[in-house]
Amino acid sequence: MEVSIMTVPAEEPGSFAVRVIELCSSTMTCMKGTYLVHLTCVSSKTAREDLEPVVQKLFTPYTEMEAENEHIEKPRILWALYFNMRDSSDISRDCYNDLPSNVYVCSGPDCDLGNDNAVKQAETLFQQICPNEDFCPAPPNPEDIVFDGDSSQQEASESTVISETNSETPKGNTDLGYPEEPSK
Repeated sequence: MEVSIMTVPAEEPGSFAVRVIELCSSTMTCMKGTYLVHLTCVSSKTAREDLEPVVQKLFTPYTEMEAENEHIEKPRILWALYFNMRDSSDISRDCYNDLPSNVYVCSGPDCDLGNDNAVKQAETLFQQICPNEDFCPAPPNPEDIVFDGDSSQQEASESTVISETNSETPKGNTDLGYPEEPSK
């Protein structure tokens, strides 16, 4: 599986570094022989204006003329989408008026790789909802897990029932009441 992460530094004042994440087809995000490339940065203008200079450096636009050209130095773009997304990583309950007490607010994703902020926020909310509980406790050792209806436990309990039934049978009576056998 190929996953590439690269940071392209900002070139001009007022712009931001661009994070490039490249995923191959084995990540099940694109067709075989292609790559999905995701570019992100903090917005200073529109997404196209912020990212286009980096796209032009890294890729060749797909056109009919270039499709016929065998010698291509940079990968070709098959499809591109530009969008701006509101940074909601600092959203909190204080941003809303008159929320019911049983409504909790989670912020949106931040621009960092990983999920440290989301896990920290989840733990804070969990402690508000369940103050006396452990957050994400360690799982039990698989060898210590006992399942209901385990076959070895069932056999043991059945044999206990049979022996108790036999112990209540009077000593003088050996007839267990099987209807197939005639009494003598």
